[in-house]
Formats: sequence, structure tokens, C-alpha cells
Amino acid sequence: MTLKQLRYLIAIVEAGSFSSASRRAYIAQPALSRQIGLLESELEMQLLDRQHDGIALTDAGRQLYEVARQVVQKLDSVKDELKSSRGDPKGHVAISIPATAADLLLPEIVRRAEQRFPGVTLTVWDGLSREGGQAIELGKVDFGVVPNAEELENVEADPIFIESLYWVGASAPGAPDTITLAEAAATRLVLPPRALHLRRRVEQAAMEAGVPLAAAYEQQSAPGIASLVRAGLAATISNWPPLSELLEPTAARRIVEPRISRTIALAHSQHKPLSFAAGCLRDLVRSVLVDLVNSGRWRGELIGKEAEPLESVLGVQLAV
Repeated sequence: MTLKQLRYLIAIVEAGSFSSASRRAYIAQPALSRQIGLLESELEMQLLDRQHDGIALTDAGRQLYEVARQVVQKLDSVKDELKSSRGDPKGHVAISIPATAADLLLPEIVRRAEQRFPGVTLTVWDGLSREGGQAIELGKVDFGVVPNAEELENVEADPIFIESLYWVGASAPGAPDTITLAEAAATRLVLPPRALHLRRRVEQAAMEAGVPLAAAYEQQSAPGIASLVRAGLAATISNWPPLSELLEPTAARRIVEPRISRTIALAHSQHKPLSFAAGCLRDLVRSVLVDLVNSGRWRGELIGKEAEPLESVLGVQLAV
């Protein structure tokens, strides 16, 4: 069994056929078939079921494909790590960010990553907080921006800032810029599903304060929530990033008595140490978060050393 054969097996499975894989791998189809045949002969079992419209994996083939993919990814990451030098990281980095902050974070992260680390291929997952947390726990991503690091297992978390939650809805002229949780809960609310940490945090605060809380509507997507709020059919409770989409013609009022807050952190799996490239991207994402808070685009209170300019902490000048 050779590394080349494992790469060929992966190429065939992901292309769906020998012909497509031969074009992608730049190898003649007969030679590709011969390599897979040699692999099957060595293992004394069939890996692929050849069909007229492609291939299907046997049970043995599926098991070997999963192992092969892990082996090849690990070897490729080692090669990238060896090629990397200080200030010139190379390789693939996958990160996760909350869906509610994607409009704010994604352009900033991609723009800065392209400028500073052109040798890094970046994949950004944006999804529900539970999905992002699971991706970090399982090592499917190198690290992520999460509001629920305290719920995750076997991760290392780096708290960046504390954010408050806001009530967003139609408000009378001259209304104060704060609202009690009891007042907010008494309005007709549209809330995200419990898969989002924000919903769970609001319900936890309401339970601890003895405030009845019931959602009139539940919407999974931010556009769906925004449409009901802008139409005046409901108010919602949100963190700051999505509010630029919600404010007109509504108003945002910070929730007090009690204040509802949560910590935004960078986290990665304890079982997947950060590569040099991933470490560079984590520092870059940290700088994005700090700059967004300092500029007021993401309202929050920086924690500890993050309250200092990142350049002074790292002793370098970051491109912005």
C-alpha cells in the first residue's frame, strides 16, 4: 500500500468515477485502474463497485477512504508546516464564526488574510453556535469564534470581550436607551431556535430573574427575524452585529435589570494543536475582533490584555 494509491482512491471517491479522477489526477485511466487493482489485490478485498455511471464504495472501501483521507491530510499539514517560515505561513486553515456575525466578520477576516498571509488557503464556516462549537470540539476546524465556550468540552478558550444583549423593536420617541428584562419579555418576541447560544442565554437569564418569557414566533434565519421586526410584527433580542440590519425603522435598547451578557472567545480543540499557519490566523482574527470592539462596530468590553492595542501586545505592526 503506497501513499500514491491512497491519493488515487481519494481522487476516485471524490470525483465519483475513474474517468473524472484520471483527469483531475493527470493520470491515464488504465494506469489509475491498475493502481486500484493492485491495492485491492494486496488487501484481498474489493474497495470499489464499478458501475456504468460511476463507482460505489464497498464497506471496506468506505473504511479505507476515511483512514486515507486522515493520513493524507495529516501528511500534507506536516509538509506545509515544514515549508512555513516565520512570517510566511503556508497551508490550509479552517475556522468557524457565528452566523449572526458573519456579515461583520467574514469580509474583514478574508481581506486581512489575503493581505498578510497569501500562502494560506482559508475556509470559513458560518453557522449556528451549536454547530460551530461541535466543529471545534471534533477538530473539524482549527479554531473558531464562539459565544458558548463554557459549554464545550476539551477545548482551550481565549476570552476576548464581553458583549451585552439588546431588545430591538418599535420604540416611542424619547424612550430610554435601556429596557428591563421584564419589559422586554412582555413584548411580542421573535427569537432564534435554542440551537443558538443567544436564545439559551436569554432563557437562562429570564429563569434566574423569575421573568416569564415566551416567544410568539421562532425563526432560524436572521433575515426572517429581521423581516418581522421591520414590519412591526414583533421585537427581538439580539447581540450587536446583526443590529445594523434591524435598526431602521426600529430602535435598540440595552437590556438591564438584569443585564444579559456573554463572553466572546477564540477556542480550539485540545486534541488538535494549532499549526503555525492556524496560530497566525488566530492572531489575525483576534486583531479583527479587538478592532471591531474599539471602533464600536461590535459593542462590547475588552477583557484584560485585549483592552491594549494589539500592536503593543505583540510588538509588531499589523496591516489593517
